[in-house]
Amino acid sequence: MSISVISLLYIGIMLILAKLAEEALGRLNLVRFIGPIFVGIILGQGVLDIVKINVIISFITSLGIVFLLFLAGAEELGEGIKLNLKDLISADIELVIPIVAIGFTLYYLHEFSPLILIPLAMTSVGPLTRLLIDLNIVKEKIGISIFYQSMINEIISVIIFALFYSNFRTSSIVGIAILVVMIFALGKSIARTLELIEKYIKVREIEFASIISLILIVGFIAELYDFNSAITALFLGFLLRDYLKDRPQILERLHGFTYGFFEPLFFVSIGLYFVRISLNLLIISGIILAVVLGSKIASGFVSSNFYGWDRIINSLGTSVKGGVDVSLLITAVTAGLISPFAYSFSSLAIALSSLIVPLIFRFRYGKPKTQRKEKIYYTQEIGKVVSNMIVAKEDETLREVISKMSANGYRALVVVDEDNRPIGYISVTQIIEIDPSEYETLKVRDLDKYDVDIMDEKSKVIDVIRNFRETEAPVIAVVDKDDRLVTVVYERELLRILI
Repeated sequence: MSISVISLLYIGIMLILAKLAEEALGRLNLVRFIGPIFVGIILGQGVLDIVKINVIISFITSLGIVFLLFLAGAEELGEGIKLNLKDLISADIELVIPIVAIGFTLYYLHEFSPLILIPLAMTSVGPLTRLLIDLNIVKEKIGISIFYQSMINEIISVIIFALFYSNFRTSSIVGIAILVVMIFALGKSIARTLELIEKYIKVREIEFASIISLILIVGFIAELYDFNSAITALFLGFLLRDYLKDRPQILERLHGFTYGFFEPLFFVSIGLYFVRISLNLLIISGIILAVVLGSKIASGFVSSNFYGWDRIINSLGTSVKGGVDVSLLITAVTAGLISPFAYSFSSLAIALSSLIVPLIFRFRYGKPKTQRKEKIYYTQEIGKVVSNMIVAKEDETLREVISKMSANGYRALVVVDEDNRPIGYISVTQIIEIDPSEYETLKVRDLDKYDVDIMDEKSKVIDVIRNFRETEAPVIAVVDKDDRLVTVVYERELLRILI
């Protein structure tokens, strides 16, 4: 049977079992992504040796790493970097202490390699964000500081890993420097180019296709300079964070594209690359796990002295693993830069650490404080999902309308009459063509209104989304049986609810 044919079966099995494993661990309140890794270990040569790594699965895995790291750059590092001397020193401490401890351990075990050491020593921001949300401190001073400490730690680690990955070749270092400088220097130009594509090319899903094309082309250029395409995608995602933040509909598609297909296959493939599970492998993984947890928690205790707050929270927060670190390991093993055995005990140690840290937190602080967000379904009635009554009234001045638009980031407002029935909408484009000196005197009734799309409150969410896609309407008015306004819907806000 050909590789392409058998790969269809492999991918189908991997995908469904990965999602079932995620659900199983989620119901146990454990870290979900560990499930697919164990599925991969069982299906692969680690246990049953049913699914074989081939060129097709390897290619899909490499794409999965690229898109996962792109989203990590866009979302995990999405608020920018605010350098604070305390956070910078703490991030260094939280990297140096584990590097020393883990480095000596690997050397003693005759398994030392910087490409193993760096992923084991670093902190992963993605799982950390979920932990901070569980702690209910994501927006508090301590949560923000832990996030910045870990973000700086992760970025430094990625850069160091990239240098070792390129073997410090002069041509590679120069190429990497030029590539990174070009990415950040041309950031605004890239965003403007994407905006022009949106404006002048009207074929379906052009925005989504443009982003995918950009990620792949930049990845190709990176590989030409002996730089890893996945790490480049991380920087590219960070660069385009503001562009994507304003376009949640693109992020929604990227989420579906990545988390619905690439992510589960990627995490299963982590297990597929494992060697046969043996007592020796388990012993070494246990030793590495103990050193990783001990050194990470110890460094978090030390750095907490700079702040004077809860040492345990700081220790746990800066010890979280299981994100970019695993991605770096798999790039190294697929490139043949570390042995499959070294990859196996390192990945297993990280996977177990990803389970243990949240359990320590739960033992110390109890169950997470946040409540799970209720899932919104496409078949729900729009009137029960969206509640927004920010509108323009006919007797309001343009200055009042502008204030509403600015405060909420809207480019259009539905206009209602005295009986709260929608009669049209006005847009920012209309208003900016009017002399600002008239904003205080002109009222909404003085402007021509555009026809507004009106839908019944019992319309399904999916119907509203289709309406937006087919008409490109800036806003939709939802009314009851008496034609009175129930809510107004903006595509961006609706997608945020669904994501």
